[in-house]
Amino acid sequence: MEEHVERKERLQRAPFETALHHAGYGCFQWLLLMSCGAVYAVCALSTTTLSFVLPAAECDFNLSSSDKGRLTATPLIGMCVGSYFWGNLADARGRRKAIIGALLLDALAAFLSSLVQSFPAFLACRFFSGFGIIGATGLIFPYFGDFLSLRHRDVMLCRLEVFWTFGTILLPGIAWLIIQDPRFNVTAEGADFQYTSWRVFVAACGIPSLLVVLLLLPFPESPRYLLYVNKAEQALQVLQRIFVVNTRLAEKDFPVESMISVCDGEEEEVVSADNNGNETKSPLTWNQRWNAFWNRKKMLVTPPYIGLLVLCCFVDFGLMFSYYTLMMWFPDLFERFSQFSSLFPGVSAGVCEVSANVTRTELMGKQECPQTIDDTVYIHTLVVALSCVPTALWVGLTINWIGKKPMLVFMLISSGLAALGLNLVRSSLQNLLLSCVFEAIVSCTEAVLFCVICEIFPTKVAATAMAVTVMCGRVGAIVGNVVFGALVDQHCIVPIYMFGALLITSGLLCIILPKSTRPERPQ
Repeated sequence: MEEHVERKERLQRAPFETALHHAGYGCFQWLLLMSCGAVYAVCALSTTTLSFVLPAAECDFNLSSSDKGRLTATPLIGMCVGSYFWGNLADARGRRKAIIGALLLDALAAFLSSLVQSFPAFLACRFFSGFGIIGATGLIFPYFGDFLSLRHRDVMLCRLEVFWTFGTILLPGIAWLIIQDPRFNVTAEGADFQYTSWRVFVAACGIPSLLVVLLLLPFPESPRYLLYVNKAEQALQVLQRIFVVNTRLAEKDFPVESMISVCDGEEEEVVSADNNGNETKSPLTWNQRWNAFWNRKKMLVTPPYIGLLVLCCFVDFGLMFSYYTLMMWFPDLFERFSQFSSLFPGVSAGVCEVSANVTRTELMGKQECPQTIDDTVYIHTLVVALSCVPTALWVGLTINWIGKKPMLVFMLISSGLAALGLNLVRSSLQNLLLSCVFEAIVSCTEAVLFCVICEIFPTKVAATAMAVTVMCGRVGAIVGNVVFGALVDQHCIVPIYMFGALLITSGLLCIILPKSTRPERPQ
């Protein structure tokens, strides 16, 4: 009995991680994984929606390849702007509220973009779709991670990553059910207001954003965030709720009565006790925060970290320049192969020859504007998405055995060789197989890069290094889509060589990265 009293006394004021550990691991975290996983799958669905809009909306908007490049780049610009907004909103109002707001904005933008009749208005709506969905994409990992103890955090976050692949698999199924079905052409052909099947598809892709909001509503705000904003009592109530769900015991059995703020370097608040003995936090002064901010920035822009940051930015720029561009253009390229096969039966040709001949035929007026996408486009896109599943599982199982740095080097070089191989394919089947190889490898490469960043940068600057790297990656995706759209018709060999060169160069440069084992990372 005395031992129990001493243990109870010892846990009356515990650090957050200790309190979270005593809340337990079980049913609550698995239910939250399903809900957050659904959100992440919706993020993938929304991010890749335009890949089927490119070939489907070509007639309604009279799109050129350059227009398609601008269309796929516009949501990315929204993401670059929105990431800063949602990060600040999450710090001010909470992660859960920010995620819900981001999903609602994405759904609204999807519905509006299905209604607008002009291409500039459609671009504006897709900008706000990207602006919204990046909030959910960027915040769902830290929100979920705040409910996980250190022991289970890495494994559960890896499981959350798998849901992105589920979203990309779901997309071609939704597109096939709606776009190719003439019953979804709501308005008559030639009417002033057009609401064709591809518009229904765009609106349908906004519905999951609303549905996953309902899945998040039963869950509480992040307890770590609540503690950070001086709401220790509410944070404790959240942990008690987790404890009850996981253990089936009463709240009074939770062994922690109050929490201690754990200092984490220069940014942490000063901890004191109020008259009741509860832990309270007084914020650092503006001068202290400003000095801490500049100390971190100065550390990041001095050797060896400035060189590592530039290298990571270059790698992610080249990676997203290639990966996101081809991911968005694969359905359009598959559609071009389908059109080429109908125009020139039995003729073998590569990607660039197909693009040039299809474009030339359209300009000469020999081909009517296609109103439906061939079924093989949906099937091929689904096969490409499915090819990512084995790689995702393989990376999770072998990354610690192989090592993060060797795996990153191998994936970058091999995906670069696969990209260069697109110049060698001579049929739709060869194009599909090589597309599967490329997508399967490159889809997991950024996640491995992020793991390396967490290993080679000290904790106090790792988040900033990650944010700068991600921003460079998004810029690469914007540039890649614009460049590919401008050159795909007549000079498509140029961007394909750019894809391969950037990826292979990045892989070779990663050889000089420090060995990615946490005990040996720079301090």
